[in-house]
Amino acid sequence: MNKKIAFTLAEVLITLGIIGVVAAMTLPTLIQNYRKHEVETRLAKVYSVVNQAIKLSTVEYGEPSEWGDFDCGPSGNPTCSMDEAIEKFNKYIGKNLQIMEIKKADDNEGFYVYLNDGGVLGLPKNLYDMEFYINSKAINNPKYGINTFNFRFSPKILPFQDPNNPLLRYTINSTFEPYTWSWDGTMEGLTNSSNSYACGGDRDVFCAKMIQMNGWKIPKNYPHKF
Repeated sequence: MNKKIAFTLAEVLITLGIIGVVAAMTLPTLIQNYRKHEVETRLAKVYSVVNQAIKLSTVEYGEPSEWGDFDCGPSGNPTCSMDEAIEKFNKYIGKNLQIMEIKKADDNEGFYVYLNDGGVLGLPKNLYDMEFYINSKAINNPKYGINTFNFRFSPKILPFQDPNNPLLRYTINSTFEPYTWSWDGTMEGLTNSSNSYACGGDRDVFCAKMIQMNGWKIPKNYPHKF
């Protein structure tokens, strides 16, 4: 006669308890790693696709510094209407991106470019300073350095800018770059608490640059958790 072997109720409960403890210990780490990977992937991709779009436009319009009608004035006093700003964006950058839709902001001071991979670019009327949201949910709940990151496309010194201003040293680029106005050029400067733009500072503006400098990987000393 064959003897049937089975687990007792106590053994099953103990096993389930162990599984529960292990899951409780590992799930937060798994979730954090997934969120970090999402940020890293989205940042590297938007950097690549926007710069590819700009590169394609150089074939048609020349170097970005020669795009005379792209200028919409200073951020505090833009000279373009919302429709004009969107038109300029589409002419030079948007037409070379895979875009789902473009929506004007509720305050009519900027617009959102919804990319087909789920990321969103937020642009003001002056077109230069941009924000990247890793998904559409971040628009209504922006957390800088976590789900929202600062970029800039500023290919030339503008009429209202002082060309001798040292704070502009790393901001004039013919490519789409992480925001670096007032950065001193060092890794330490990206987290220097004396600068309100520092990653981990009051405004968390330099976080995208910090990740870029680490090969689009979130460094171990990154000041935020995901």
